[in-house]
Amino acid sequence: MSCAFVGGLGNPFDVALIRDGIAARSASPLPTEAGLFLNYAGGAPVMVGLGVIVSIILWLRGQVRRAIAVVAIVFVGRVLVEGIKIAVHRARPALDPHPVITHSLSFPSAHAANSMIVFPLLALLFAPAARRTPWVVAGIAASLIIGASRSLIGVHWPSDVVAGWSFGAAWLLATWPLAQWLAPIKPQHDVVGGHHPAVGEI
Repeated sequence: MSCAFVGGLGNPFDVALIRDGIAARSASPLPTEAGLFLNYAGGAPVMVGLGVIVSIILWLRGQVRRAIAVVAIVFVGRVLVEGIKIAVHRARPALDPHPVITHSLSFPSAHAANSMIVFPLLALLFAPAARRTPWVVAGIAASLIIGASRSLIGVHWPSDVVAGWSFGAAWLLATWPLAQWLAPIKPQHDVVGGHHPAVGEI
């Protein structure tokens, strides 16, 4: 979390990247349009909503402990991000008018943190064991795109985004073993005789 002490208006790297985003948005409407879409896709309603939907699915499948674990990972992670925002109390970039309205503080980026928790978590929960790694990588890539868009539209310093990614990854790495301990994923073998391979039981 060293980004909390070296980032922001006093960091030339942060300022330069924000200005690059301003220039890109001035040259074409596409960066703004993409940023607005990703602002919605990585926002709290979608990320928390996905957590709720996944928990309900698991609950209906009778996997109560795993449903509770997902709720805890997503919601507690979200609360911790908001707590860090209050503790660091960094203002948002104000080098140009934002294309979206912001109300919260800047550090860390909740979009980056929440997406780094939720997307890889979905891959860990639902991807078949044989294809879990590429799906986790895809989830991380989606989070990287969402996080990068925050500086592109000028609502977060790049160091906010890096801190968000770092927190999200650390939180998931710390809590996933607990979820596994509560309700481990049981690998299944392919079925002989023309049936489709069984998906990992979760």
